[in-house]
Amino acid sequence: MKIFCIIQVRNEARFLPGFLHHMAPHVEGIIALDDCSSDNTVELLRTEPKVVSVLREYEQAPPHAHEVRNRHRLIVEAARQGADWVLCADADERYETRFLRRLDAVARANERRQHDVLFVRIVNLWDGPDQYRTDGKCAPRWTARMFRMPSMISRRKALMHLPWFPQELDKAKRRFLPAILYHLKMIRREDREARHAKFTTIDPDNVHQTIGYGHLIDEAGLTVQKVLPFRGYDDLPALQMPPSEVLQQEGVTAPTSLPMPQGRCAEQLFARTFHLEQDRPAPRTNVVPQHRPLMQGFDFEAIFRDMRVRRG
Repeated sequence: MKIFCIIQVRNEARFLPGFLHHMAPHVEGIIALDDCSSDNTVELLRTEPKVVSVLREYEQAPPHAHEVRNRHRLIVEAARQGADWVLCADADERYETRFLRRLDAVARANERRQHDVLFVRIVNLWDGPDQYRTDGKCAPRWTARMFRMPSMISRRKALMHLPWFPQELDKAKRRFLPAILYHLKMIRREDREARHAKFTTIDPDNVHQTIGYGHLIDEAGLTVQKVLPFRGYDDLPALQMPPSEVLQQEGVTAPTSLPMPQGRCAEQLFARTFHLEQDRPAPRTNVVPQHRPLMQGFDFEAIFRDMRVRRG
């Protein structure tokens, strides 16, 4: 079973190392398309052995102008590489680790059931790498991010925010997986303001998204929920490129931003909270047995000792 990840990037040096780190061990290969980056995005892609193809777009245009065309090129290249299944993501997104470890098993099970399009829940991390927003239009929502390669591939019409999968699968059987995709570029207020500035600049009349983009910065009724430790994601500390500099590279004026504090990756928080044995050897396969995926390596004596201390 060959599963390839596809990703289109523009000036993603800040998030790309963490993306490659979290994705590379779990897929056959990564196929990337660089859309006129002016930073070292392409160099970062070429240092990762799992990146099997780096396509290029040289025609300068506003952000997302080539989105549909780029995705079509990526899917065609995945077919050329012999992909059976395609997993889609952006550089500022991280799949939960336990989903990635079972990726091959997920693909095989759904191929037997003839489910060709798989949905996950995308959540917006908010004001911290360990919590996500649960209210309003920024609440968790379903997004189709994994699909079986169809026999024919045609391009969708040129609009933003359309599904990744080709239109040949519009009527295919779907399945909604108990898996989470974490969106990192909503953690910091200055990143949210930068996203709002970008989309309102390139889509001022809400042609591509009728609900507009005000929800990206609206905090009315804000409620957040902690990421459960056993549903964490693997990451590296992001490079601290200010959003204003990122948008300047993309030709978009951004509002004044605040200093960006350093964050902690969820894997480290998970290990620290649950006293995992850090020197345990890595599993020999990417498929984790369902009967004991979360119990290995736990120091229960230390966990219960901490509980007794907290209770006095």
